[in-house]
Amino acid sequence: MSLSTAQKILKWFTSAATFEKMKADSQTYKFDCACGKTSDIWEIGGIRYKAYGEPYSGVKCPGCGKFAMRKIYKARV
Repeated sequence: MSLSTAQKILKWFTSAATFEKMKADSQTYKFDCACGKTSDIWEIGGIRYKAYGEPYSGVKCPGCGKFAMRKIYKARV
């Protein structure tokens, strides 16, 4: 999967170790779609690093392609 523009910019301006931490942290933040697919923020081209809270955000599901307000939550690992 190719990087989004925001991810490419961060990769350019951060060290490789920090970028990998950002990627790992972003992959723990998930959202659920009505179609049944659970996706992570990194998968849709987003970044969520050292964040907290469970905001609602307008997100397009990579499974069904529908755009809706979805709750972003940190998956328990």
